[in-house]
Amino acid sequence: MTSSTNKPINSKPARTKALLAVAFAGSMLTAQLPALSQAPHLASASMIDFISKNSQIPEEEKAYRLLQLANIYITGTPSTVWEASVRAGSGEPRSNRDIQILLRREGYLLSWADAVFLRSYQYGSTALSEAGRKKISIEHRVVADNAIRAAIEQLDQGSKKVESLNMYLVASGLSRVTGNTRNEKKCTKVLNAAIQACEDNRTVDSAQIKMISSILDSMAYGLIPISVEDTQAQSRRRLPAFDMKKFDQSERLKLKAAALLDRLPATDHDRRKAHRDLTLWYTQLGKDEKALKEKEELFKLVGVRDDKILYPQPGSCGHPLWWSVVIVADFLKCGMG
Repeated sequence: MTSSTNKPINSKPARTKALLAVAFAGSMLTAQLPALSQAPHLASASMIDFISKNSQIPEEEKAYRLLQLANIYITGTPSTVWEASVRAGSGEPRSNRDIQILLRREGYLLSWADAVFLRSYQYGSTALSEAGRKKISIEHRVVADNAIRAAIEQLDQGSKKVESLNMYLVASGLSRVTGNTRNEKKCTKVLNAAIQACEDNRTVDSAQIKMISSILDSMAYGLIPISVEDTQAQSRRRLPAFDMKKFDQSERLKLKAAALLDRLPATDHDRRKAHRDLTLWYTQLGKDEKALKEKEELFKLVGVRDDKILYPQPGSCGHPLWWSVVIVADFLKCGMG
């Protein structure tokens, strides 16, 4: 399958505050739901057909736009500019490379999935879900559910790129917010099948492993939304409150993600990062014995027994240098000096 609402990250595209802030048009996902009397202009429901029936763009992009549309109706976000941009670009054929860029855009879909799944778990609280859903009109909820269903249909018809699994995760989370169990179950079935297939696949498929581990991390973050930063805090953070049932569920997901990454070579950055992040995750939650176990695993992978490797050292031209205790001081040979 990453601020106090950013999730623990692997070395997959870094899930930082900045990425979460820009994910999906200016944090549309974290906007407060407005009262119905103050609802701004919303895209017309005909946009679902407009997007779905456009033969110029691939199914994955259609699904992406339909999920954006669903979120517009859920959050009551002004959509005039968004609708105009979709209509303006709808006649432009997309190359396979363009779609790969869309699906792999650094941190974009990952951050979106994190934010949506976090909100979806918040809606698991009856009081919160009832209060939140009352702010979404029945009409708007129906349109959102129809857009999500149309997005799922597009994904089902698509080329089954592993990257598109993040959109199933987004669709699942949005469906949980609207209370549409049918849409949610469709997505959950696909995600569970993909996770199981990855676990059963004895051939090491790096792309599949990293994407599924990211999915598992997003699910875990929705349950225990604490961050693991790349830079060391000046002081130890206050132990956050957490529910033990949610901790057990979140831990199980994170360990499944780490177990998948452990199929990769010991030198793989994502594999190392998974154990490093688990070390700091456990530490923040006061699970020091488990943190020590993960740190020992990291030391074995890196071949260095020094707590400094838990954080990157300054490298050339400001680039972080992971898994080293040596500080690189040569900044003048990259053309930036």
